[in-house]
Amino acid sequence: MQKHESLSEDRRRKRILFVNDDIDTTTVIKEGLKRYGYEVETFVDSNLALQNFKEGTYDLLLLDVLMKGLDGFELYNKMRKIDENIQICFISASNTFYEKYKRLYPEIQEECYIQKPLGIKNLAGIIDKILK
Repeated sequence: MQKHESLSEDRRRKRILFVNDDIDTTTVIKEGLKRYGYEVETFVDSNLALQNFKEGTYDLLLLDVLMKGLDGFELYNKMRKIDENIQICFISASNTFYEKYKRLYPEIQEECYIQKPLGIKNLAGIIDKILK
């Protein structure tokens, strides 16, 4: 029993930064991931997210690919200069960016390109695997 409790405690400490320029999507995913025990900070403005980003603050970036201002790829490249150890998952409604993603980031796991629509349970499962 003790081991199970410590796993959920560990999960609760995982911090995610979610950036998506659609406020409804951002709200739904934030609330859903909070129910799975994650701490989630959100931004609907990619430039504002970059201005507030600090090294060592998050365990995972969850970035929408298509956004006004900086797109998800540009935002990740700039954030990676601040925190080179940050883990990333991109989210997109379109599969057309997948090839660009694989070309730009061959070191990133395939499951880190997540296609919308997505269920919160599936998303939490992917995040669990990545943050192990």
